[in-house]
Amino acid sequence: MRNTSVYTALILLIVITTALASCGKKNVEPAPEPPPKAREDIDPSPSKVVEEFLSALKSADYEKAYKYVYAPYTDKDGYISQMKATISDNDVSILSYKLLATQIYDRTSTVVVELSTRRKSLKTGQIRDFTSRSVYDLGLFEDKWLVTTDRCIKNCSETEPGIEIKE
Repeated sequence: MRNTSVYTALILLIVITTALASCGKKNVEPAPEPPPKAREDIDPSPSKVVEEFLSALKSADYEKAYKYVYAPYTDKDGYISQMKATISDNDVSILSYKLLATQIYDRTSTVVVELSTRRKSLKTGQIRDFTSRSVYDLGLFEDKWLVTTDRCIKNCSETEPGIEIKE
């Protein structure tokens, strides 16, 4: 009988020790992450971002333009310096732009723009007006739409003026 009470006391001691040890630990769960914003709640929209970006480029405000781009491989000063050099080397200026279409996917977007620019001809070196279409790709970064790339999709290369042959 004495062995039974020793075993009972030992089991009771283990149960109490386990209970006390588990009470000391608090089950701490990490705070839940806030749900991502709905795309329609993100302001400014992809269209507005491209519009503001092009407006900044048109007015040669490269510091403002930098706020609308995702440029992980450079800092603001590097971006501004690069833009000034590119614009200067090619004598480029934006005359006007018109947003034609916007498509929003999950965390990316594309905006199609018709651009009228004045720039130095690569063939003749003369300053000429060009109209082209470009697609601007955007991504969501910390609940902000930012331009990641752009690419020309229509009238990208310079065409020679037509030669009229009279018979």
